[in-house]
Amino acid sequence: MVDSMMTVIEVDAPPIVSHVHVRELSLSTYSGEGDYFGGYEGSSLFSWYRESLDGTIVLINGANSRTYEVTDADYNCRLLFG
Repeated sequence: MVDSMMTVIEVDAPPIVSHVHVRELSLSTYSGEGDYFGGYEGSSLFSWYRESLDGTIVLINGANSRTYEVTDADYNCRLLFG
């Protein structure tokens, strides 16, 4: 007869954010939002991007909070949050 001992380690599921979207707060201010679930929610990283008419996507330097205020450089661009 063989006795065995099994150790079970519980690991939280990795955090997931779904339904990420941009919400207009005013004419010049937007909020990035999403639904968080699973795992432990630690500090979040926020990034805003500018997509030009030709489809080029560029990270907006310094735009690293949940809210973003548009600038002249955003004219004719699509804002992305993620």
